[in-house]
Amino acid sequence: MMRFRDRAAAGRRLASMLLPYRGSDVRVLGLARGGLRVGFEVARALEVPLEVWVSHRVLIPGRPTVVGAVSEGGGRYVDEAALRLASLPRVEVLSMARSELDEVERQVQRLRGRPPPVLRGCTVLLIDDGVVTGATGAAALRALRTMHPGKLVLGTPVATSRGLEVLRAEADAVVCVETRDALRMVSEAYDDYRPFPDVELRNLLERSRQPPWRARAVVESTDPGGSWM
Repeated sequence: MMRFRDRAAAGRRLASMLLPYRGSDVRVLGLARGGLRVGFEVARALEVPLEVWVSHRVLIPGRPTVVGAVSEGGGRYVDEAALRLASLPRVEVLSMARSELDEVERQVQRLRGRPPPVLRGCTVLLIDDGVVTGATGAAALRALRTMHPGKLVLGTPVATSRGLEVLRAEADAVVCVETRDALRMVSEAYDDYRPFPDVELRNLLERSRQPPWRARAVVESTDPGGSWM
């Protein structure tokens, strides 16, 4: 199993698999936080600006157990199996989700500060830096579906089979460079998994909006590997 040097290297690998979308009416959305750095490489390869989308996990307080996720735009996902194992009342999980949604909205204001892009009829590529449970991606995809895109695609450098199964139920296509079922945390797939401060993420978004967007030597010469679903 390979490890990615960092999210930029992972983004270039993923971009090589998403090149068929270049030239179409495509929008690239990076899931904050780490998905933005991966998405920056994808957007650059496809020669389009990068936009941000925010979705947060809902965790049991004091435990690392993910029971669902909430997204800007009203997307919500509940992991029914995790909910049963945690023996939590659904009403309690929904209360936690509402609390987490407040932080989602604050992050949207910090990183974007304006309404989301118009996505009707477009091919939307939602990019994350890794998928374990699939919860944050699923919540985001549900919200994006209400914006009537022409096609909704989830792209990620690494994922578990379980996470991909969750996402396949929500997306029109899922593109993954490497499947790793033993993955417990996304950080395990990276040598450098440092956190990105807001100022750095805003800078990435600003840089991506300044044409011309030029794909560097990404891709055509790189064996993409990975899988389409």
